[in-house]
Formats: sequence, C-alpha cells, structure tokens
Amino acid sequence: MKKSILIILISAISLITYGFNFSLRMDNNMNNIKSFQGFTFKVTHDFKGFNFLGELNAYNDDKYNLSGLENAFYEGYYFYMKNGGVSIDFDNYKLRFGRLQHYDIVDSPYSLYISSKGLSSVIIDFNYEDESFFYETRYIELNRQSQLGYKDRGANFKTYGLKIGNFRFAYEESAVYVNTAFDIEYFLNVIPNFFVQYVNISSGKPWYHGYNANSIMGFMLDYKNETLYYYGQILVDDINANRILDPEAYQNPDKIAWSFGGKIKTKYGAFGLYSAGATKYTFQPSGNGTNKYYGYTYYPDVDINGKTIPNEENYIGYYNGENNIAFMAIYENKIQNININGSFEYVISGSKSPANPWGEYTTWTEGGQGTKFLDDKILEHKYDFSLKVDYPFYGLKIFNGMNLRYTKNKLELVDTSESDNYDMKIFKPSNKDEFYYNFNIGVEYRF
Repeated sequence: MKKSILIILISAISLITYGFNFSLRMDNNMNNIKSFQGFTFKVTHDFKGFNFLGELNAYNDDKYNLSGLENAFYEGYYFYMKNGGVSIDFDNYKLRFGRLQHYDIVDSPYSLYISSKGLSSVIIDFNYEDESFFYETRYIELNRQSQLGYKDRGANFKTYGLKIGNFRFAYEESAVYVNTAFDIEYFLNVIPNFFVQYVNISSGKPWYHGYNANSIMGFMLDYKNETLYYYGQILVDDINANRILDPEAYQNPDKIAWSFGGKIKTKYGAFGLYSAGATKYTFQPSGNGTNKYYGYTYYPDVDINGKTIPNEENYIGYYNGENNIAFMAIYENKIQNININGSFEYVISGSKSPANPWGEYTTWTEGGQGTKFLDDKILEHKYDFSLKVDYPFYGLKIFNGMNLRYTKNKLELVDTSESDNYDMKIFKPSNKDEFYYNFNIGVEYRF
C-alpha cells in the first residue's frame, strides 16, 4: 500500500515538474464603492494540440448575497470558475468543451453575437477552417436545473464563412431555446438555425418536439494583414417587412444592431477606433409577456436576491445591449517587456429591458409603431477611461490598472408601469450622476 502511494506521489511530482504550469495571482482593488480582493489559481497543460485549462477565482466584492457557509468559513469570499475545460487542435479542426471563456469571430470590443467581455459558460465548440471556408457551431449553456426557478435554457451560435485573400465574409446566427438546456440538433445540424426551428416546431409530424426558439442572424466582413485590421458586423433580431409588404399596416419596430471599426499597428503602438449601437427591443424577449425567457441573455432576470445583475455580465452578445450608441478608442503597446493597454469609451443609452418583453409595456403595440432608438426623455451619458499595465519583476508578474468613469443620468433598475403584470424590472435613465474610480494592483507567481 505504501509503495503504491509512493508511486502515485512520484508520478504526480513528475507531472507537475514536466507537464503542468501553475500560477497564483492576488489582486487588490481600491475604489469609492467597495474595495475588495481577489485570488486566482490557474493550472495549464499543453501537449501536441491538447490544452488543459483550470482557473478558479475567489472574490469578496459583495456582488452576491452569500450563503451562511461562505460567510462562516470563507470570510465573505465566494468562488467563481472562470475556466475549466479542454481544447483539442487538429490543425483544420478544433474542439473545445467545458466551462470556458468564449468570444466572437471578430476582433472588437463591440462584437455583437458573443460578448467581448469573455464571459464564461459551459460550452461545446467545434470549429473547421481551410484555405477558403470556415464553419463553427457552439453550444452555450444558459440555465440548467436552476434552484431559483428559472426554466432550462440553452443557446447555439453558428458561423458559415468564406475567405478571399485577406478578407473574410460570414453569415452568423444564434438561437435561444427554452424547456431544455441542450438541444443537440441545433449543435449538430449544419442547416441554419432558422430552418431547424421552423421544421421542428411545426406540429403534425412525428419529429415535432415543441421547443420553440428565438433566432437572430446577420453578417460580418473583415480584413487583416500584418499591420491593419478592420471589420463590419450587423445583427438582425427582427426586421419590419410591412414597410414593403403592407405600408398602410402597423409598422413593427426594427430590432437591429451594428458594429464597425479597426486597428492599425505602428512603430508607436497600435491604435484602434470602434463604434456600435442597437435599436430599442434588440436582444430582449419578444411576445406579450408569454415569451419572457427568450431574451439573448445568460439569465432570464436582472436581479437575484436583491442584487442587480450588471448588463455587461448578462448579455450573451453586445455588452451595451439595446437602445444605445457607443464609441471607443484604444491604444496598445509593448515597451521593454511592459505591456500597455488603454481605452476611452463614450456611450449614450436609453432604457433597457433584458428580461421583460417590450420594456414598460404589456404588448408590442402600446409603445407606438415604428423603430425606437434613443427616444427617451432622459438619456444616460457614460465616459469611461481604462488603463492596464503589466510587467515582470524579480520572477513575478505585476499588474497595475486604473478605471475612471463618469456617468450622467445613470441607468437604474426600476419597476415597470402598473399595467405590466410580469414583474420584471427594467433599466431606465435617472436624475442621478456618478463618478467611479478603481485602482488595481495584482501580483502573479508561476511555479
């Protein structure tokens, strides 16, 4: 028995020494809301196209109302699994699965279909690419056996693309479905999601299974060479066809989002400029309150136990959500092993309703006909400056960060009108202004 334990220990030490990389990071954040600390333990292993990644975080930022166990035994810290999965690279074929951070196919802070914030979820992602064609299908878990009463929900993201020289052109689409956490056909069937949905929910056929879905679709075009990258991306949640088919009828609101921009590398660093926006009702659920679970969000609600879920941590896609226009300038450089990343963002936003169909109205006709965009009486104006610097120091890696943000008429979570009986809150511009600052210092040690 002792000999077996010794063999196991020697094998484990060999793996640590020759196969795995470990790192421990400690962060301290000082701000005018709630100063907090964070710890990150990370383990990776790479071998011939196989990548193993585990990343466990602990924070005490009071983001959630913690259980008695966390307050009693972990001094107010809660655990968060940012990454825990495997990726396999077969040159033309790539497969990723587990709880992992994931991104869109465009290189932009304003990607529309998958958030640039790198939110993590349980995913299964298959990617194929050759000299002229690329295809991706990605399952995203949303809700599974929720203890808060949420219905099971899942999403699927697909990309079909062509490569012509330095250009890429692609059709992109996503679908959110309810009453099951994983619909295998959306993931495996190469036919676009719209047709998968239409065929499978049409009754009278033996394969009818009744899982409806909300589909969004659109296109992207980008160009990349050694010094330049630029792109354009559009997303259509719903389009008003009546303007052509029946101009005298009620004009539905267009629900669309757009994003464009680019980055250029120079001897003075990389400079980027981006813009994006979305009309009102884009990404939110549709239907007269009956389809409130079909929003393009990770959670079909906007607060949990009295704690607000920030929009940038809830939207599956474009993190500013609906009813806004945004601009961002970025700067990136590396000077003598010092990495510098800076950005300045300006966003104008109106009311947002990630969870409640049609915002403050009970039906899609109450808000008046036509497309809605930044037509609130009061609008939020947000100015956000961010700077991050990291550099090696005596075997350690040091991280420094600064975030300064001024928000005029800050969005606040409010109850909907009395006529709305679906009990979902919405975000609306208020009469309050806020100045926020945060300074971060972090240290990482690899062993």
